[in-house]
Amino acid sequence: MPPTGTPTVVLPPPLAEQLARHHGTGYRDRLCAGLERAREALAGPVTRVVFGGHFGAGKSSLLNLLTGRQLLPVGDFPQTGVACVIRGGPADRVTVPRPDGLRDILPCTPAAIAGAVSLIAAGGSYRGEVLDGPGRVDIELADSAVPPGVRWIDSPGIGDTGATARRAAAAARQSDLLVWVADSRQPLSMTEEDFLREHLRRRGPASLAVLVNVFLTEDTPGLWDRFLGTRAEWHRRRLAAALDGARPAGLAFVSVRAATADPTGFGGPEARALPARLTGPRDDGAAAARRARAASLLRPHAEETAFRIREQHSVLAQERARTALAEAELAARSELFRAHTEHAVDHALRQWTARAQECGDRVAALLAAGRPVLRDGAYGSLLTDLLRRAAASLAHELATAVSAHAGRTGHAVFTAGAVERLVALTRPEQAVVEVADGRGGGLSYGRSGGRFGARVPAGAARARAVVLAAAAAAGQDGVRRRRRILELLHAVCRPLAPVPVAPDTGPLAVLEALQGHLAHCLESCGATGAHDRVTGDAP
Repeated sequence: MPPTGTPTVVLPPPLAEQLARHHGTGYRDRLCAGLERAREALAGPVTRVVFGGHFGAGKSSLLNLLTGRQLLPVGDFPQTGVACVIRGGPADRVTVPRPDGLRDILPCTPAAIAGAVSLIAAGGSYRGEVLDGPGRVDIELADSAVPPGVRWIDSPGIGDTGATARRAAAAARQSDLLVWVADSRQPLSMTEEDFLREHLRRRGPASLAVLVNVFLTEDTPGLWDRFLGTRAEWHRRRLAAALDGARPAGLAFVSVRAATADPTGFGGPEARALPARLTGPRDDGAAAARRARAASLLRPHAEETAFRIREQHSVLAQERARTALAEAELAARSELFRAHTEHAVDHALRQWTARAQECGDRVAALLAAGRPVLRDGAYGSLLTDLLRRAAASLAHELATAVSAHAGRTGHAVFTAGAVERLVALTRPEQAVVEVADGRGGGLSYGRSGGRFGARVPAGAARARAVVLAAAAAAGQDGVRRRRRILELLHAVCRPLAPVPVAPDTGPLAVLEALQGHLAHCLESCGATGAHDRVTGDAP
């Protein structure tokens, strides 16, 4: 069942906005212009019936028969070089558009019309003013056989010059109904078959009717009846084969030359009835032709959208591959840097433990046997100073080692401020070694109140032991800061490469939304299976 109502082929504003944002205003505007042309084809008040065919098939003679007027030039050679647009009007007149927009008004006579449209001059040469002219002549006829709101258009014949073939194709594209005039002497040449197949591909069979112009050896009723009885069916089969089985909206046979002399016979009534039936107000043929024309205007945009979707899928696949590669490279560099950093920190902490012990040994050496034992806190101050110098030196060494590897793996290196933060983080706490005044007293050491301290009885040996224990405790405290040191290093040495961002799927999403909208528009125009054809090639 054909669609009812007028299809909506406008682009919704939100979709138009997204289309412009992701694919540019130029593409959006071109698409909107195409949709507007399709809308005009659906809603336009004029039905265009274009008569086409091979030159010499009798198009102009047929239109003279249908109008009942000998207006258009006819002959054995190509005559019509421009499209002749025939319509009803209050009076007979002929107008010719000019390049500057003005029109020449000619008398409505066969000679005037021939002067405006004839392709061949009296001497047999092509007329340049016709080939290079505006390509159209408008003919208004009073008491015309052309129904109100309908235009009959005699188009140039194909198979002659490239210019006339292009004009014929342009006229066919603008038609609501193409009436193809076939010559019974050579039914559908290869050029005609190619032309009609392309038309059917774009517009569908509802937009095509065929009139076979029968050339009789003698214009007698007997020969006409003989043709209908013996040859008409062969032409039907030949036409079906040429159109790959497609069935035109209408098919009739007429002997134009004989029917001109006898309008009541030789297929004349059937020829007059065919365009009237397909464009009449009580038949949906014109509506179907309009929908077919609108679909032909929409389909290139739908095909372009499908092509753009395939391209966008390819672009997204490439971008995702690049993103995945960048993520893998960033992860590999980060893991390599992390492993090196942990190795450097562990090495530095081992060095710290050894150096802390060396610092204790140096202070303990001051408590050699026979030397007086000081009770003014000098041992703790000296140990603290030695430990802090060693820690600061190791912090700078660690920052240098980590920065070197950071530069090789694409990470930020240490700044002076960051080095100072590392020095502050690894700075040992105050060491205190208190020496008692008497011989008695207990021995204790360890961390107390934020200091490494010990209170020992008088005696160098015991004081030396406490110093060494305090240094060892400082070394162990540095090891316990490992996690905080790593956190600082990773905070300072961030990856320099930006974190890969997932590809934007917005351009693809808006194209897919547009594809669905165009498929709906095509289906509303009666293009069956439009969605499958539009989306079938997309990944």
